[in-house]
Amino acid sequence: MKILCIIQARSSSTRLPGKVLREIKGKPMLWYVVDRLKKTKAIDKIVVATSDHKDDDVIEKYCQNEKIDCFRGSLEDVLSRYVNCAKKYSGYDTIIRITADCPLIDPKVVDLLIKTFSREKVDYASNVLKETYPDGIDAEIFTRESILISDKEAKLGSEREHVTLYIRNNPKFKKINIENKTDMSKYRLTVDNPEDFEVISFLIENYGYELAFGEYCKHLEEHPEIMAKNAKIERNLGLRKSLKKDKI
Repeated sequence: MKILCIIQARSSSTRLPGKVLREIKGKPMLWYVVDRLKKTKAIDKIVVATSDHKDDDVIEKYCQNEKIDCFRGSLEDVLSRYVNCAKKYSGYDTIIRITADCPLIDPKVVDLLIKTFSREKVDYASNVLKETYPDGIDAEIFTRESILISDKEAKLGSEREHVTLYIRNNPKFKKINIENKTDMSKYRLTVDNPEDFEVISFLIENYGYELAFGEYCKHLEEHPEIMAKNAKIERNLGLRKSLKKDKI
């Protein structure tokens, strides 16, 4: 099983433009995502998949400077971006989806997900079907075949914008979810808003970027004034907005 990890990244965030290249301790957020994923045991290739919009030229340039593979595709049809990226890297039969707004993605969680996916021989595995991990520790893994089927059959705008939505909602695919021992879904370790960026900056500046996710949550509990900054932000707000305006 050869595994391709595709990191979804763009500059045109409505809530925090250019967030993936915003710097914390002299390094852009995207650097932290890539570096933490390099610490996994099973990923064979890491690619940043950005859009072909001119705003994302900076992401391609950054990847070139850092010698990170970069693929460019549709801005709005993110499913097609993933599919065309997978076609370019045709030697990989398994794909992991990570988003670039998760600078503290946990390599041990990713490895656990890969192990579960391989053992159970499913089409799709994740830790988001039932959310027990902090927001920002999200990871999904699926077969090449399942995403190719999705590209042919997915018609709704939400299914094209959100890469795995068709797989998640379709009973034809065999799926499994991993859960944390305790429900820690109340914590936010992702960056969607300026308040999120403040929280992540605090954690990295004070505790480094190599801790397990549970340690970061522990430090947030020790600093309730920091945890409160983004505690009221809704999870999956972008998905809910997409579903409301759905059309074929």
